Amino acid sequence: MSDPRATLRAVATADRSARNLLAVSLGASLVAALALLVGLVLLARTVDRAFLDGADVAELAPWFAAMVVALVVRAGALGIADIGAAGASGRLRSSIRTRALRSLVLRTGSSTPDSHSGALVTDIGDGVDSLDPYVTQFVPAAVLAGIVPAVVFVAVLVLDPLSSLVLLFAGPMLILLLAVIGRRTRDLTEQRVEELAWLNSFFLDLLRGMATLAAFDRSGDAGDRIEEVSRRHGATTMEVLRTAFQTSLVMEWAATAATALVAVLVSFRLVGGHVTYGVALSVLILVPEFFAPLRRLALEYHAGQAGNAAWDRLAPLLDSPAAGVATATTVAADDTPAVAAVAPIEFSHVSVRRRGDQLTLDGVDLRIESGESIALVGPSGAGKTTLTELLLRFVEPSGGGITVAGTPLADLVADDWRTRLAWVPQSPTIFSGTVADNVRLGDPSADDDRVRQALAAARATEFVDALPRGVATVLGEGGLQLSGGQRQRLAIARAWLRDAELVILDEFTAHLDTGTERAVLDATRDLLHGRTAILIAHRLATARLADRIVVLDAGRIVGDGTHDLLLADCPTYRALVAHHRSGPFDERRGTRGATS
Repeated sequence: MSDPRATLRAVATADRSARNLLAVSLGASLVAALALLVGLVLLARTVDRAFLDGADVAELAPWFAAMVVALVVRAGALGIADIGAAGASGRLRSSIRTRALRSLVLRTGSSTPDSHSGALVTDIGDGVDSLDPYVTQFVPAAVLAGIVPAVVFVAVLVLDPLSSLVLLFAGPMLILLLAVIGRRTRDLTEQRVEELAWLNSFFLDLLRGMATLAAFDRSGDAGDRIEEVSRRHGATTMEVLRTAFQTSLVMEWAATAATALVAVLVSFRLVGGHVTYGVALSVLILVPEFFAPLRRLALEYHAGQAGNAAWDRLAPLLDSPAAGVATATTVAADDTPAVAAVAPIEFSHVSVRRRGDQLTLDGVDLRIESGESIALVGPSGAGKTTLTELLLRFVEPSGGGITVAGTPLADLVADDWRTRLAWVPQSPTIFSGTVADNVRLGDPSADDDRVRQALAAARATEFVDALPRGVATVLGEGGLQLSGGQRQRLAIARAWLRDAELVILDEFTAHLDTGTERAVLDATRDLLHGRTAILIAHRLATARLADRIVVLDAGRIVGDGTHDLLLADCPTYRALVAHHRSGPFDERRGTRGATS
């Protein structure tokens, strides 16, 4: 686990606006603490003058006024501190989630790795949320624990040097005690975070594999495993809470004992005439405030360790090269060229290394003219998807370069560039919301008429009108009530609504039956009209929508031309056609312009 001080510095610099609000909040908290100390000293002096000096109300009026001012200042400062901390927490969590999700998109492309989905949900959900008590409770407690006791110690040292010796001994002892107990809390908190991440991943795997478990009659085993893991996670949580309770209990006992010792010393010396009543009362009022920030820190120590553990898991996402790319493109937005056109697109000796040193693209040279459509075909792992991910800025080249209308793609702001693209993936994501909401992902400003035009262009009007509320029908998470072809046509409607100059279609007919494929291809033909397009094709009917076919194998382009030319000159293409003759890539399933 990282150094808590390093975590505090990292969190404080993660978002500039959040950092400023946090600084205001901490400053206000310190003002509130100092106002309290001033008010307590004024109270002690007022009591001393009223009962021992016999001062009348008129003489005490300025002291009362000063106490009221201190009270008002403290109340106002506490309000500012609370508002600032809440604002800082909200902005920080929003910024970290945005950066983490951007990093995941740039790092993994179209989707998050399934094996890590549950853990990532924990990190970006519960992990980021755990930064709220960290910012609003632990950080102020830690800052005040480092400043207020020092101020109180100096005040007591001036008033009564002998009493300050008790504080000089008790303060470091309590801090040492907190550190010793806190180490145990830190280990348990880290274990709890890891168990929760694993538990979410396990639940997600069970949901995905429910049918398989039922088919093999292993549902009962899965239930037993859930019970076992949940019980272990619960035990760890209770151990964390038990340790936190023990920490605060020990701190309370130690602070109470030290305060009592000061009270005894002051009482004996007051009786002996070695200290005045005003000084004795001031010391007795101030000493509890020496321990109050330390007691509060003990109470919030659990929140601090939870935030520290969460940051350890979030930092790799935010510090990844992909996150750096995203940050750089955002910061440099004002200095980078605007996208004048999306073609011609030229790949020059482009290579991509992923999964260690393995090349997924190896020295690719390719030019796509404006208004031209190309189909990428090849065996699995040939590099087709990687080539489109380069254009989507989901990955960056390891070697070579890509230019767009003569401008290096790397110099363009990723977000601005993507506004010129439309993407239809193999498995489009349908979000929980209405049909219209899902289509409007292509253009959030589109009115209802434009949405219906998009649905008509995607050949989706018939099945959408058959839904209970038409375009206002709420689709559940993932659009499970829709067929694969219906989801694809909604994705095409999104792309049509975006009215982009470059269209990328990634194996969008790979799992469709013949009848559904025909409807999707009809919609695709209209979408491609007049646009530059790249299609990843597993079926010849899809490939023949394009002006030319590019064949990839082992990360290299091994063929480029028409269907007939490739059959004559490209062994890889002939092998693909022969292998899939009765399957997805069956050349008998259509000619150029065919619908199946």
